[in-house]
Amino acid sequence: MLTLAVDTSTPVGGVSLYGSDSGLVGEVRLGIRQTHSEQLMKAVDFLLKSSKTGIDEIDFYTIAIGPGSFTGLRVGLSTVKGLSFATGRPVAAVSTLEAFASSLAFTEKLICPLLDARKKEVYGGLFRWTGEGLQKVAPEAALDIRSILALINEETVFAGSGAILYKDVIMDILGESARFPHESLMHPLPTALAAAGLHKAERGEFSDPVTLTPVYLRRSEAELKTKT
Repeated sequence: MLTLAVDTSTPVGGVSLYGSDSGLVGEVRLGIRQTHSEQLMKAVDFLLKSSKTGIDEIDFYTIAIGPGSFTGLRVGLSTVKGLSFATGRPVAAVSTLEAFASSLAFTEKLICPLLDARKKEVYGGLFRWTGEGLQKVAPEAALDIRSILALINEETVFAGSGAILYKDVIMDILGESARFPHESLMHPLPTALAAAGLHKAERGEFSDPVTLTPVYLRRSEAELKTKT
């Protein structure tokens, strides 16, 4: 099976072509100097052409479903829905935090991906890699950094924009129990998302593209203003 994975949930997004037999076919990272809406389809087109892959060769699409940027999530999901409708291929939806944590599965330590959610909060979750795969230790949530750190009492690997932003707080509270990966792993990897999507596809866990919606974990600023 071959998947095209799309991640626009964070400022550093990307697309990846990944197959069950071939492994990584190609990957394109999306930078922060242009919006994802400006870059995404250009990146998809470049990836397909440079890897000499036809759109008809893709068996399913993988989307990072959130949490993350409200606008970014909508851009990615609308693009994948359009591709799914045009080609008749199914969609595998993967948690952004789960896919992020899977890229840090080199460690037996607790894994805590953190994304800056603004308003002095982070999107975070706790995961652990075991012989049976990635296990969720605590539910994903939007919380202030100290509330998440209060759940941790062991050596933990932190990564993500939230970990970068609150590194001093993390170090102050956890000290040497806090670990941080190389800079190259401090942002979600599109290929980790693709691999997670492949695992879902192998289990037949596809989502209905018609009813699929992003996982925000909290209401948008526009919704909050509407309520007031």
